[in-house]
Amino acid sequence: MAVIDFARSGKGWHLVRDVTARDVAETALARGFVRPGIDDAKPLARRADMDGFFRMFSVNSLSNFKRVFAFNELKAPSVGGEVFVEERRRETEEEVTWECPAVEEYETLAKNWDKEHVHKWRMLPKPGGAVCRPDDWYALYAAKQQAEKGDCVGEKPMWASHGGIAYDDRERWDFWNKLKGLSREDAKKKFCEAYGRAMLAERESLNFRKY
Repeated sequence: MAVIDFARSGKGWHLVRDVTARDVAETALARGFVRPGIDDAKPLARRADMDGFFRMFSVNSLSNFKRVFAFNELKAPSVGGEVFVEERRRETEEEVTWECPAVEEYETLAKNWDKEHVHKWRMLPKPGGAVCRPDDWYALYAAKQQAEKGDCVGEKPMWASHGGIAYDDRERWDFWNKLKGLSREDAKKKFCEAYGRAMLAERESLNFRKY
């Protein structure tokens, strides 16, 4: 494929299946992603700033770049240009079939759900050393925010204080914004439903660490 044609992005896996690391390196060089101080006689892989190229798509590997390319319409990247952050596909809301705490327990649960001595929530690594929490954590956070503060306001965050993508802040915003318009009492009910789901035995390994 040589230099990758971004006009073909988002049109299926078959268009990117055979893309190689060399194709990405040639594309990176063509788009200005060049390692400083490397002689032009050096191999392609030495001269191309692959890490910088991948960071423009919030990925850190060829396989993840190919997935993002296959399922998203992308702009050709440029050094210092806009970083693409893939919006995570979310499952449709589940019908509540599990046992949930009574709404009367909201105040107690809301005070303790995120305390380390009560629940040891997992931290999930993201590119650039950032971390996120499990979906159930964000569902609880969002319901509590909606119950106590009302609708989410402001624009969706992009950058964290350390200069990388604000993965955690973006998830918080997404989950909270999804509840816009929900009354405070209904948000308390939503919190209790999310709490019951988070505590299901089959979700324990997804949500909590042992130590």
